[in-house]
Amino acid sequence: MQKTFLKFIIFELVERIVRFRLLLSECDDSLQKSAPVLNQSLRAEVHALEERLLSQKALLNKLFSEGNAGSGKQTAIGLEPLIAEIHAHLSQISRVLVHLKPLEVEPETLLFLKDILAPDLVKDAGEQSVFLAPEGEQNTLEHHLLPNVLLDTLSVLQKNNPLGWAGLARGFGCYLLANASSLEALKLDLLKSEKKKALAGLTQPLIDNLLLHAISLRLIGPAYYFHSLSEAVFNLDDAFLSFIEPALFYGLNHQNFTHKSLVIMHEACERSKNLPDVDSLPEDMLAQIYRVIEKLIPTKAAFQEKHMERAIQLQERLSQGVMLSSSPVYPVGEVADVLESTRELDDFSIYGPLSMLTEYPHTPREIVNAGWLHKIERGPVWLYTILNESHPEGFSKVSDLLGYQDHLLRKSIEVSEVHRVLLCGG
Repeated sequence: MQKTFLKFIIFELVERIVRFRLLLSECDDSLQKSAPVLNQSLRAEVHALEERLLSQKALLNKLFSEGNAGSGKQTAIGLEPLIAEIHAHLSQISRVLVHLKPLEVEPETLLFLKDILAPDLVKDAGEQSVFLAPEGEQNTLEHHLLPNVLLDTLSVLQKNNPLGWAGLARGFGCYLLANASSLEALKLDLLKSEKKKALAGLTQPLIDNLLLHAISLRLIGPAYYFHSLSEAVFNLDDAFLSFIEPALFYGLNHQNFTHKSLVIMHEACERSKNLPDVDSLPEDMLAQIYRVIEKLIPTKAAFQEKHMERAIQLQERLSQGVMLSSSPVYPVGEVADVLESTRELDDFSIYGPLSMLTEYPHTPREIVNAGWLHKIERGPVWLYTILNESHPEGFSKVSDLLGYQDHLLRKSIEVSEVHRVLLCGG
């Protein structure tokens, strides 16, 4: 993998280790009373994972060296086996967490789902339509959060993390794939013999997978792109980097989502492909796919360019520790100019400038996208901190940072909903 992409993935791995420890702390009192030996054992396991990662500190620090940066397709550092080993162990011990009673899905998750799946989209979905995890999966939270809403279950490690909720719309995509006639017609057209001859790797499972990703991208925006990248690497999905990632990046451009982090990550993915010389899907095919999905999911239900612009504006607030729940309709400087230019008038009234200070609430999707943009930008810095602090100080600093950021994002989602209800009455 290329260095930029490896920094992203390694920090994702670090974050999941930290989140495991945060979840243990969340139910520490009850676990210490009911199963002190288990509590001690789980803490020893996570400590061992941290030590295993830091045992390769010299190798990991090569990610921050200047030599060979950006040259060639990949950077041969040899971290892939370490990533697979630690993630497999973490997944194994995470299965224990779903049996701990204090761990429940956060109410803000419900608000996020209500934002991404508007009532008009799910009115025909039917009752009891919650998609459960595949049989045998024991590390997910399986709660019926909304009637008539299709969703995937939530990884227990992402319980408190709004940035980890971006995969919850996949179940709704499965419903559309099975019930939308326009998608069925599209699949039949894409799988015509002449198109299959032009692209040997084009199969029905690949088309189905692409459509599911494209639907979630339409609903959630760039946050889904970043989320699906990390999931693909941890699930060893080489086909994602070869076929799906370029198609999603095309979809981002198709919807006018532009940001330097998207370009940097896409270029890093291109240089990190494990399947050489694979033809990507042709642009006319991708354009056809996104046109059909645009008709299926109308603009009012989609994550739009204006939402992206707001997310970019909100990004800096996370560094400042400021809530992302709302923004003033007019910039404060513009209000000051109006106040200065009118205060000497005979008919001056303070209510005009005050009305300009009215704020509008941000949506959970805007807040989550802002969080992802901030994380992509700051993640390498946080990773460098861990590698260059003594253990456990580095992990402790990132744990404090993530715990605070989770609280800030969730509180922003909660306050924005209160604001919306007060403005709109429900």
